Amino acid sequence: MNSFTRTISPDGFTEKLVYEGKVYEKRYKKDESGWTGLDKAWDLEDLPDNLVSALEDNDELDIMEALTGD
Repeated sequence: MNSFTRTISPDGFTEKLVYEGKVYEKRYKKDESGWTGLDKAWDLEDLPDNLVSALEDNDELDIMEALTGD
């Protein structure tokens, strides 16, 4: 099953995308100005354009629709 999860802790947050059996993960750590990305980019060539756009826009409804694979 395709899914997207954001986990927030006192030290930072992670974003985990499972799409067609492949796992993508981005990590961020808290710093003085907010947060810094440790893994800053999704492997875009393996993902459909509508999913990439939804993730970049941080639009939950579009992410849900893109995860259906339609």
